[in-house]
Amino acid sequence: MNTTKKHLTLVLLGMIIILPIFTTSCFKKGSEDPFLSIYTRKARVTGEWQIQSLTWDIKSNDGVEELQTITTVTDKIDWNREIRIVGTDSTRTLQGRVLEGRNTIIFYNDGRFIQTWEYEYDENIPNPENEDVVITNTTKVFESMEGTWNFLHNIDDYKTKERLSLVVENVKSKTFVYQLIETDDDEETPLQSLISTYASTNAYANGEYSTIWTLRMLKNKQIIMDQDIESFEVITVGATGNSYTEVGFKTQTLTRE
Repeated sequence: MNTTKKHLTLVLLGMIIILPIFTTSCFKKGSEDPFLSIYTRKARVTGEWQIQSLTWDIKSNDGVEELQTITTVTDKIDWNREIRIVGTDSTRTLQGRVLEGRNTIIFYNDGRFIQTWEYEYDENIPNPENEDVVITNTTKVFESMEGTWNFLHNIDDYKTKERLSLVVENVKSKTFVYQLIETDDDEETPLQSLISTYASTNAYANGEYSTIWTLRMLKNKQIIMDQDIESFEVITVGATGNSYTEVGFKTQTLTRE
């Protein structure tokens, strides 16, 4: 009898020690979360991630035409984009690649984040004057974004820490277009030439530009996150203003070693 009481005492003592470790942050929040994790949600988010795959399906309307843009990434590298004019058969398809190691998101423990995104794609340019001349444009795009991140509380039907808020402070973008012209008469290997560049930098006041992601799955080695897109903007130039809308969704899977 004394032995049984001793065992029960040890079990209760162990529960008293262990249970506080498993805070509500360790239990399931997202629909595909593990039921229980030994890591807190903050610990699971913090660190460096690579974009394993993504699908962005967005319709935009600038008052002149409506475009549907579908961007996909698979296996961290294969990048594809389809741009369609809604209501027509006009479609532009781009195939490219993400540069290895240049698709990262770092969530720092102090609440800051940095995202780096670099990809390139090729396009064959028709040459009706001379079909023997092959013109290929290679567009290289570098984008970066930084700001702060935090969890949202239980707003609407979402649980506390089920959603992630990214408050963007700086966005930078650089685009380089190289052209390669090949003919059957080439005696040497032709070289690409830079034909155009574009760069932009935007800074935002705290809270001016933010995005919200729902954490469908949050594991220590994998995150699946979703975002609904519904934005409306009026751009005024002089005395006239043009509206711009975007609707759609984004989903992406992040992984790390």
